[in-house]
Formats: sequence, C-alpha cells, structure tokens
Amino acid sequence: MNLQQLKYVLAIYKEGSITKASHALFCAQPNVSSALKSLESELHIRIFDRTLNGVELTPQGEAFISYAVNIMAQVEQLENIGNESVEIPASLGISVSRASYCTQALSLWMNEEIRPEQPLSLHFCETNTEKVIDQVFRAESDLGVIRIPAFYESYYGQLLANKNLCHTLLMRFQMLLVMRRDHPLAGKADITPDMLKRYTEIVHGDHRNPSMTMARIDPLLQETPPRRIYVYDRGSQIDLLKTLPGAYMWASPIPEDILEEAGMILRSSSMAKVYNLDLLIRRKNSPENTMAKSFAYYLKKYAERLANEADNCSAEKEIE
Repeated sequence: MNLQQLKYVLAIYKEGSITKASHALFCAQPNVSSALKSLESELHIRIFDRTLNGVELTPQGEAFISYAVNIMAQVEQLENIGNESVEIPASLGISVSRASYCTQALSLWMNEEIRPEQPLSLHFCETNTEKVIDQVFRAESDLGVIRIPAFYESYYGQLLANKNLCHTLLMRFQMLLVMRRDHPLAGKADITPDMLKRYTEIVHGDHRNPSMTMARIDPLLQETPPRRIYVYDRGSQIDLLKTLPGAYMWASPIPEDILEEAGMILRSSSMAKVYNLDLLIRRKNSPENTMAKSFAYYLKKYAERLANEADNCSAEKEIE
C-alpha cells in the first residue's frame, strides 16, 4: 500500500466513480482501476461496490476511508512542517445543524481564545444533520454538531460508530417557541396547538435537517399548521420572525443577547414533550488539532451554560 493508492481511492470516493476520479486526477482510467484492484487484493477487502451510476462504499470501505482521510491529513501536515520561514495558518473546519448558539460560541471563542495576529483559516458551514455527518466523515470538517430526537440516539450512535466517528453530548433540551415580544401569545402561561393555528409557522425547508414538525414536538400531534413558510437559511428565519406579525418557530435555547437584539422572546410549551440532543462529533484517531480541541472544549461549556439557563427559566415559569 502506498500514498498514491490512497490518493486514488479517496478521489474515487469523492467523485463517485472511477471515470470521474481519473478525470479529476488527470490520470488514465486503467491506472486508477489497477491501483484500486491492487489495494483491495493486498488488504483482502472490497472497498467499493460497482453500480450502474458509479461506485458505492461497502461497510469495509467506510472503515477504510475513515482511516485514509486521517492518514492523508497527517501527510499534509508533514509536508508543511519544514516551512519555518512563515507561520502556517491554523486550519479548522466546523459543520453544524442550524443553531444560533454555535455561531455565538464561535464568535466568543475567537475573541477570547485566539490571538489577533494568529493566522487562521476557518470554514464554518450550517447545513443539515446528514451533511454534517458526511462532511466530518470525509474530513472536510474537523468538528460537527448534529441535532437528533432523543429516541433516535441508539440509531445515530451506531451510524456514527460505523463511520468511525465519536460523539459527545452538548445539550439535551425540549424545543421552545420563539416569537416577537409583541406576539399575541407572548404573555400566555401555556401555549396550546389550538392557539397556534391562527399564526404562521417558520420551519426549515430542508427535510433532512431536524426541523420541528408538530409530530417532533409531540408524537401525538400529527396536524400540520394551516400557515407554514419553509426557509433554507437562518437569516431568512430571523427576518420573517421580525417582520411578519404573528410568526413563530420552534427552536433550541437561544442566547439572550441574540433574542434581545432581534426583539424576540422564548416561550416554553407543555406540548413540547420530545427531548432533543445536540451532539458534537469528530473522527476517531484524527490528527491532533489544537484549534479543534480548544473550540470543542469552549463550545461544550457554552452549551452547558445555555442549557442550564433555559432549565432555570422553565422552572421559574412553573413556579409562577
């Protein structure tokens, strides 16, 4: 096994076919096919299944790819180690299921923990849970944050393990209603499904993102609100909540300063019965990345503090 074989296999995985990989590598297709066949024979495994549309990873292939991306990342670090004339920019890739507290934590972390003169190349992507897992698995991101219903914890735990990914709990919470401070329901002690029927719900349009349909708030609630707007980025959500009277959405705990700036409030509801989990994921045995380690620690502490504040707020409302 050699580095060229690893490079070829990763290209096949990224492009989805041997033909496309050979084009991306500017290499003859027979050479790429031969390298793959030789590697599979040497390791006594089958990395890809051939299909009409290209190739798909086998279970053995998924395990192989997870190690291969780590090896190639370490090779890249070795290639840069001799460049002592300039400070090499630290690199960090983060993918998250859309959550405002992750963005807030990133900003605070950079202000508090990163030297102003520190060269840094940072990639921050907000997307859905499926893509977060894929980007961390492919080593396109060092860290990921996924959001899942607690009743799927076992399923996702096995899925992550199969991809050689490990996870840490960031937050366990029930969804909250976010709305304008002057919303007609803002002062209600409890908000029921019947109350919400008059108003417009804002939800993520990407069905693979863990958007909160009524069934995800409470499995017994299957009705779709009569007025619903599907959006595909968090900025549009905030704009609609601010400008559309009566609009609301289900959300995780949100930092108070973000709510204050947007003129929003959070309201708990007795119909929010399902617990959700935000998990921090990363590749097992990945090369040491001090930036990733630092941000992961900061994010975990920030999420814990935010969750505690949300719990205390809910407890105060129950007492009232």
